[in-house]
Amino acid sequence: MASKFQEQSHFEYNSPPASVHGARGAAGDEPSNAPERNSDEASSVDHVQEKAAAAAVPLTKRQKMKRHCGQFKWWYLGVGLIILIILLPLIFTKIIPAITQDIVDNQKLPIVGGAFYAVSPTQLSVSLNTELDTPLAADLDPTTLYVYNKGTPDYSPFINVTLPKIHVNHKTPVVFTNQTVMVTNETELVKWFDQVFDLPDVELSVKGKAKVHLGALQMTSSISKTIKAASLNHLEGFGITSLRLIFPPLEDGTNIKGTLNLPNAGVLTLGLGNLTLNLFSGDIKLGFINIYDVTLPPGNNTQLFDGQLYLNELVPNLGAILDSQSKPLADGNIEIIAVGNATVVNGMHIGYVEQVLNKKSLVSTTPVIKLLGDLISSFSANGDASLSDLLGDTIGNSTFIEGLLDHWNSTANANGTGLPLKLGRSMPYGSRTIKAPATKSLLKMGLKLALAKL
Repeated sequence: MASKFQEQSHFEYNSPPASVHGARGAAGDEPSNAPERNSDEASSVDHVQEKAAAAAVPLTKRQKMKRHCGQFKWWYLGVGLIILIILLPLIFTKIIPAITQDIVDNQKLPIVGGAFYAVSPTQLSVSLNTELDTPLAADLDPTTLYVYNKGTPDYSPFINVTLPKIHVNHKTPVVFTNQTVMVTNETELVKWFDQVFDLPDVELSVKGKAKVHLGALQMTSSISKTIKAASLNHLEGFGITSLRLIFPPLEDGTNIKGTLNLPNAGVLTLGLGNLTLNLFSGDIKLGFINIYDVTLPPGNNTQLFDGQLYLNELVPNLGAILDSQSKPLADGNIEIIAVGNATVVNGMHIGYVEQVLNKKSLVSTTPVIKLLGDLISSFSANGDASLSDLLGDTIGNSTFIEGLLDHWNSTANANGTGLPLKLGRSMPYGSRTIKAPATKSLLKMGLKLALAKL
C-alpha cells in the first residue's frame, strides 16, 4: 500500500530537500548547500514586494508639481529675482508713465466758463473754469500752460497761464481766477481775438508739462490739447435799442444818448474797457458813440452810450444818406453801421483789441418810426409824446396827421404787404414800421423838424 501511494504522489523517500537550483537539488546525490528559509524570512520578502507595488501607483498632477517645485525651488527663486530686476525698472520708467500719459491725453478740458479782461497794452487778466476726469486719484503740481494758435506753422504762444496745485479723483473742477499774464506775441493774440469775434466757436490750443504724483510715485506728463469754446459769432443781435437827442449839447459836444445791445453768444466773459464806435450810413459818417466799462458776460448785454451826431452835416448829405438806405427803407427800417474807433483802459489804448474792432462793421437795424419817434420825443416835455402828437402840434392839426398816417397804413395794405402798420398814437414806437413809398418823405420831415428845433 505504501508503494502504491509513493507511485501516485511521485514522492521519493530519499529525495534531497529543495534548493535554489531546483526542486530536487543538484543532479548528484550530494545534499544542497543552500540554507533553509524559515517562515519569518518569507514574510519579509512579501513585505518588500508590497512596498514595490505601492510605489508603482501613479502620482496626481498636484503631487507631481509639488515634488517638482520642491526639487527646483531654488532655481525658480533665482529666475524670479532676475525677472523682477529686469521688469521693475520698466514698470516704473515706462509702463506707469505711459498709462499716466494716456490718461492725460484723454482729458477733454471743457471750458465751462472764464474771462479775459484787457488790463494794459501788454497784459490780460485771465480766469478759467474747466474740468479733469481721471480714473485714479492723483496730485498735480502747479502747471504752466502755453496758449497758442494751432493754425500757425511755427509754435508761437501768445500768453501762458498757471493751473494751481490740485488733487484730482474722477470728475474734478479746475478753477483759477484773475491771473494777470503778459502778452508774449501780440500778432498771435490779435489773430485769436479776431476768431473770437467772427466765429461761433473758437479753438484754444495749449501745451505744457504736468508733474503727476500717484502716491509715492512721481512722473511728468505732456499736455497738448486743442479745446473748442463758443464765441461771439460777430455779435449777432447787435443793435441800438434807444436814441435820444440832447439839446443844448453838453460842453464836450455830446448831443446823443441811448442804449444798445451787445450780445455775447460765447462762454467767456470779455472785458474791453471804454469803446468808441464810429457811426456810418453807407460811406457817410454820421457821428460816434462812447460805451464805458464794457464787460460782456454770456447773453444779451444792454449798454449805455453817449456821443455826437453830426447834425450840421446831415442835411447836405441827406441825398447820399437816403440812397445808402434804399434797401432797408424798402422794409421800413434804417441801418446804422458801427465801426470800432478806439479801445481805452485806464487811459491807455489797447492795441490788440483796436486792431480787431477797428476792422469790424456792426449793423444796427432800427424801424424808421421808432428812430424818428426817439429823436423827436427828445424835445417833448416828458419824452413820451407820440409821433402823431408832435407832428400835429407842429403843423397845428393832429387830426390831419392821424388821418395821413392811417392813409399810409392803407397804402401799405393796398400794395400787397398785408401787414397793417397801425401808426396811431396808442402804439408803442418799437412796434411801428412803414412799408410805403412815402417813407423817404417822412424821414426828411422828421430830420427837418429836429434841425428846425435846434
